[in-house]
Amino acid sequence: MNDSEVRRRELLRQTRKLYDDKQEIPAVHPRYGSLYHDLYDEKAEKQNSQSSSFYIRLVVSILCFICFVYMDQSNVSVAEVDSTAIVHQIEQDLDVESIREAWNEL
Repeated sequence: MNDSEVRRRELLRQTRKLYDDKQEIPAVHPRYGSLYHDLYDEKAEKQNSQSSSFYIRLVVSILCFICFVYMDQSNVSVAEVDSTAIVHQIEQDLDVESIREAWNEL
């Protein structure tokens, strides 16, 4: 590599670092710094909590599916519920009136 190519690569690296929003909070007036820190810190926390929640929901759904397949293949019923009852409840249309009655009973 010649000197001009090395210089271009270094300038490109510096430019990417300068405009990368994911790494640092942008330069702002010190008076507004705390506002930006609050905004960016909340955004980072929300992204972290959403991604961790996704993996938990994914694992729970996979476990539920595995349990359903096991119940279906082995003809096992758990708490007097078998796989056909689960399928029937999934296929059943939502009845708003029955939900209101169940809510009133509570």
